[in-house]
Amino acid sequence: MPYDPIRTLRLRWDERQESGSWNGPGRSPGLDPAPDTGPPRFIGRVRNSGSMPTVTDKVFLVSPVSLDGPETEGSKAGVWADPSRSIPVVVVGSVTPRAGELLTVHASGGRWISEFGGRPASLPCGDCGIPRGDLTLTLTNTLLGTHSVSLHFNGVDEWTTGCVNQVTFRLSCGSGVGIFSASHFAGAPCPTGRPVTCASSGASPVSLPLTIQSCDPFLLQYTTSSCPALSSQGYTKFTITR
Repeated sequence: MPYDPIRTLRLRWDERQESGSWNGPGRSPGLDPAPDTGPPRFIGRVRNSGSMPTVTDKVFLVSPVSLDGPETEGSKAGVWADPSRSIPVVVVGSVTPRAGELLTVHASGGRWISEFGGRPASLPCGDCGIPRGDLTLTLTNTLLGTHSVSLHFNGVDEWTTGCVNQVTFRLSCGSGVGIFSASHFAGAPCPTGRPVTCASSGASPVSLPLTIQSCDPFLLQYTTSSCPALSSQGYTKFTITR
């Protein structure tokens, strides 16, 4: 018989192939490399603690948020920020974020980094875009005079105030349609009582007609002529500007 230096190995290989018992080397799952999920990241909401920068390439304080809501098309997302946590984040980009803006933050070089300005500065809403950030609401009242309050942006599609002389105000842009509303809590705790609400989407006697609209500069003006609940309190018009 001729000399075959690898005959023994070949015979053992054939036996394993025929029996179907060969499955390769045994695995140790604990030693398998973990999949690469990329750098750590989170969604955060910008907060103002008294010395908020006015330009980018600075450190902003950001509170981490959680997002929830029904998983159906067109449903509204719930955004909850953790006010007990403030994470320093270096923000770069072409647009300076305002308090309330949502940022995507990721780890880089031992720091938290966010690039802001890649999306439009305004939220498309009807004929005009609404600036993504806090707005100014001017209240014209023949009894109380004219004064202004802030409409605070929730980072998604809504701007609201707290109670102002038993009235709360809200501007929303769900499904690309802008709706402004005012809820009067007459003789009831504000904002937990039962209000009378007038809105730009309603009909008299609970309507706030849009009488002036400008896209640049941004301006919306609503009158109370079709809302006795507010006109009887001296309110004549509401003006929203940036």
